[in-house]
Amino acid sequence: MSDLTIQLKWMSAESGDPCVRATAASLGVFLDETSLTRNEDIWTRTVSDEVFISAYPLAQWFASSWWRLNHEPLPTQGNQPTHEWRMAHELGAANHGFVWPRVVMASDGESMQVWATPLMTPDQSVRYLQGLPAPRSIAIERFQSSVGQFIQDTLSRLDAKELGGSNLAQLWALIQEDQADVESRRRRTLEAQLGFDAEECPADILEAALQWRSRVGEIALSEIAPAIAQSGGNPALAAIGHLATMPGIVAKPEVRFDTIGPPVAGMPWERASHAANSLRAHIGNAAARVSDRELHELLGVSRDQVQSSAPQNVREPVAVAIPDGNGRLMIVPRKRNPRGKRFELARILGEHLREDHETRWLASTDLPTSRQKYQRAFAAEFLCPFSALESYLDGDHSSPAIEDAAEHFDVGELTVQAQLANHGLIAPPQFAASMPYRMAV
Repeated sequence: MSDLTIQLKWMSAESGDPCVRATAASLGVFLDETSLTRNEDIWTRTVSDEVFISAYPLAQWFASSWWRLNHEPLPTQGNQPTHEWRMAHELGAANHGFVWPRVVMASDGESMQVWATPLMTPDQSVRYLQGLPAPRSIAIERFQSSVGQFIQDTLSRLDAKELGGSNLAQLWALIQEDQADVESRRRRTLEAQLGFDAEECPADILEAALQWRSRVGEIALSEIAPAIAQSGGNPALAAIGHLATMPGIVAKPEVRFDTIGPPVAGMPWERASHAANSLRAHIGNAAARVSDRELHELLGVSRDQVQSSAPQNVREPVAVAIPDGNGRLMIVPRKRNPRGKRFELARILGEHLREDHETRWLASTDLPTSRQKYQRAFAAEFLCPFSALESYLDGDHSSPAIEDAAEHFDVGELTVQAQLANHGLIAPPQFAASMPYRMAV
């Protein structure tokens, strides 16, 4: 995990809005030793890790975006975010006439993901020179602490300048109040997951979502709500009712969440890899291909049901497994092709093994949340363990070899490529090394 540091050296300014003028500063934003504010001043031809700017617009942006920054995930790969999403997640939205570095922030539920690229906009007074070769992660608690301290430092500066009644002060006080109240915090969080700013979600939509929370569970809803919202579905989450009535695959899993021992610390994919290998050890299959029969027996599903399950023509944004309270799950899948079904069932199995879930749904989506990252990593390692894959390929990472490996382990080629990329044996997908979506020059 990286560490976020926001440095301030107060300066003087002679014009502008009083709050902006009072918080003029030499500002540096660092991820570990990397300065995201390293810039060239076009007028003076000087390069510095800090930029002369005002702290107030940035603090105001952090505060106004607080709930969405901390709880609204990145859209699925290949999908352009909405204008409203970008305003809440791109640092440049702080605006106020200043030139800001090109930085995107999005939470995965456990950590804040940060992307950054240089910004060489013509005719601007500042050129930002440094970006990140790949996204970095900041523990969400550390992110909140660093940003909260920056906002508090800005408010203290305003107090010292006798500007204590600012809009920022009022907004930050409301955020602190909502965070201190459990139910208010849940409402603000759910609004953000549905794609709304604080207190801007229509009351009927929010109340409908809150009713679903009591039925599907808070953890599942935190995955389902943004998946439906970002897919363009009814924000009142009517799709959940559709899922609840769809025919599915009746499962009675052979293994429980405590079968493979306690979880380990680490990143989602590290925990998932440990769990997948522990399950393989439990069934006595360390490296061989997992057959459909083995997978079906672990989940307690019938081969005929799996083969006959056919999602409707409209592609749902989420697959779910609904517990009946008697140890059974009703799995409502999304995938149609055999390998896609295998991977989806393995993801459900991984989610089932994470924790006791007798009263909540299990949800599988395409969003890059930490829970979905865990599921994908579990399924990849369980169906195509890296050690066995490495042995099978014997150093050959060509396209034909990857195709053969996918056939051997009965997984998609993307799963093989992801396993190799995650272990540094091939280059990661292009999107992982730049911005998470296409941005205008």
